[in-house]
Amino acid sequence: MELIILLVLTISIVPLHAKPDGDLALQNPDLFEGDILDIDPHADRNAIPRDAQRWPKGRVPYQIDPYTTYDEKQKDMIKKAMDEYEQKTCIRFVEKEEDEKDFILIFAGRGCYSKVGRTGGIQALSFGNGCFQLPTLIHELGHAIGFYHEHTRSDRDDYITIHWSGIMNSAKDQFYKLNPSENRLLDTFDYNSIMLYGERTFSKDGWTKTMTANEKGIKLLDVYDKKGLSDSDVKRIKKLYEC
Repeated sequence: MELIILLVLTISIVPLHAKPDGDLALQNPDLFEGDILDIDPHADRNAIPRDAQRWPKGRVPYQIDPYTTYDEKQKDMIKKAMDEYEQKTCIRFVEKEEDEKDFILIFAGRGCYSKVGRTGGIQALSFGNGCFQLPTLIHELGHAIGFYHEHTRSDRDDYITIHWSGIMNSAKDQFYKLNPSENRLLDTFDYNSIMLYGERTFSKDGWTKTMTANEKGIKLLDVYDKKGLSDSDVKRIKKLYEC
């Protein structure tokens, strides 16, 4: 229990420059791609590159931090986010058993963030202020099971345009594109993916667009405006977890 307390106290001091409100809670320029914890920016991504980072048989043990005072409505929303995966894929979120060492610790940090895939030991997943919209919770759980963001794919320029002049200076690295060798792509680019941010993510003034769809008539919705996992998200999860 002392280890859990220390972990929560340590991670809770991660600075958040954006207001913890709605999608802004996902936009922390001090974290990789805004909401990803402890990542080498040069590592393979779109999905975790190593099978060892998958949760065995899609079983994801978790614990809600006993020192975090979520109300019943918030706990119910967390369960509904997990249900989105369980109803559509082979992923199963289960309360950790007493002797389990590798598990997700859910707590109320400063904003929303997660590690990606199974990293070993206690790994933090923050559902703090601004996170309690169902699609936002689903997005963070997507990181926890092994997925990165859609807008950094090596093929993204075929589908979206990045407007560099509109991005806050401290966040331009959040939009760097991958080399093809750095990707593990499991499906074509998906405008509807729960892992794709909205058009004004990390905007320098909150209004100027930072990325737009190349295909006419398509608006890039903020995460919290989406309904849940897209068909492509479901396909990728099933492919990654071989189910």
